[in-house]
Amino acid sequence: MDTETVLRTASVTESLPSNDDALTSSIILRNARRLKRLKPLNFSLLRWNLLWLFVILVFITLPIWFRFASQSCHATFYTISGVLLWLDLVWFLAIIFTISTLVQLKYGMSTDHKQTYSSDVPLIHLLILTIYKDEMGVVCRTLDSLAEQTEAKRIVLVIAWESRTPDREERTELIRQRYNDKFFHILFPVHPYGLENEVASKAANANWGLREAVYFIMKDEERRRIVEHVMVTTCDADTLFHSRYFEALTADYLRRVKEKDPAVHRTIWQAPLFYNWNLDQNSFPVRITGLLRTLMTMGLLIPYNVNPMSCFSFSLTLAVRGGYWHPQIFMDDVGYLLTMMIGTQKRIHIRLLPVPVRSGPTSGDTWFNDVKEWYIQVRRWGIGTADNFHYFAVKVPRLPIIASVIFSIGYFLYYGVILCSASLFNVSSGFFPLVCPNFRLEWLPKQFEAYHVLILIGILIPQLLYGALFILDAVWCRWTLNVKEDIFFLRNILHWILTPFTLIALSLIQLWSYIVLAALGKRACIHRVAGKATLAQLESNP
Repeated sequence: MDTETVLRTASVTESLPSNDDALTSSIILRNARRLKRLKPLNFSLLRWNLLWLFVILVFITLPIWFRFASQSCHATFYTISGVLLWLDLVWFLAIIFTISTLVQLKYGMSTDHKQTYSSDVPLIHLLILTIYKDEMGVVCRTLDSLAEQTEAKRIVLVIAWESRTPDREERTELIRQRYNDKFFHILFPVHPYGLENEVASKAANANWGLREAVYFIMKDEERRRIVEHVMVTTCDADTLFHSRYFEALTADYLRRVKEKDPAVHRTIWQAPLFYNWNLDQNSFPVRITGLLRTLMTMGLLIPYNVNPMSCFSFSLTLAVRGGYWHPQIFMDDVGYLLTMMIGTQKRIHIRLLPVPVRSGPTSGDTWFNDVKEWYIQVRRWGIGTADNFHYFAVKVPRLPIIASVIFSIGYFLYYGVILCSASLFNVSSGFFPLVCPNFRLEWLPKQFEAYHVLILIGILIPQLLYGALFILDAVWCRWTLNVKEDIFFLRNILHWILTPFTLIALSLIQLWSYIVLAALGKRACIHRVAGKATLAQLESNP
């Protein structure tokens, strides 16, 4: 497809048969060539992210205003205590789920999954790698990990270029020369710049690239004949795959097909993401945030079926039913989940793929630039979070009721409360002695004040739980990733002490990003490639 021949239709897809087996290659081919007719971008400031910001501010300041709303210090104290205890429980359960996931990873990494299916099974993988201004040293590290896959010959590598990518022709030739014989095939689709009403984003590029790849497969009769199952994996340019990723994905998908699992085409496979890619060279905010994201992926996102993140896999059938990616979405992972829920009218399941994937943290060439890149990335995450909430609120009438209710609860609790508001709620809880200066608890010994209880459950217990984060980091570096990091014991202690302050800073940046989105609207949704200054460097493995 090129800009002149783009065919846009009023709907995402044509009317599809209800039976997945009835999705013929001709239907899929026609579907891939039709792009949705997009409505003009909504630049109004009256958007649903304003409600998101309002609810967040109400929650953060609850320890202050609730005293005056309830006219009761007892009600205020027990409300604050209940929230703090719930947050402690969330952290504790996240640690337990993470330990459980690490055990499953150990088994998944050591299992020969290829023994469970025939070597001539008609299945291929479409790997969508979107690239804009990413450094080629980082991209080649990602491609090297793909070339080392035990099922590399099943992979159609889709290098999805943006048309504005500098030195695109030279980069294409480099990849072709270095990796041409490593995969089933390599495609280089180019996403045109300036398509009507699109947002410059990974989602728009992935949408274009996947459709081009589907067209490549389905237009040729010989390729159609040898392909019965098609799986799709999307990732960032800074992703290191375990060598058995596609082997494990193939085995689990075919097992569920054989068992006639009705949810096999309503499933997104998510491998745990680890950010231990030269992470020991980063500043403390970047390292702490990376460890936190790893813990949250294994401990919350996957177990509670919240949403996929960065690198995930799904069947082509799911992509066709959902209409691929929506090209007006700023953040591709949550947006993809919502688009699939609309297309299938069912809840989408997030399923653990028991092999690790390493993703590159932001990084700068100096400590100051490292923190600067971290700030830019966190701000972008915040804008994407609130913008996705607006997309969800707009699409609620088209979503199944139960699925939308479950998603909204999980999304708000994870992104709105745990990631953004929890640390700031802890801070505002410190105002309790000021709003209730003479409050005492009858059951508390006289030498203790009520605010001592809040210090215990809001500061001391969380600090102990943060310590588990660094212990788990040592465990997964050694037994899961086989990565040796140059982290001195005292540096770990310092990072542990700085963790609550980092979380407060992270929450403040996200809160600021919500305010920026409220002030600028959709104009704030500008994708800037994060700095990855240290990722192309070699690591010191044991």
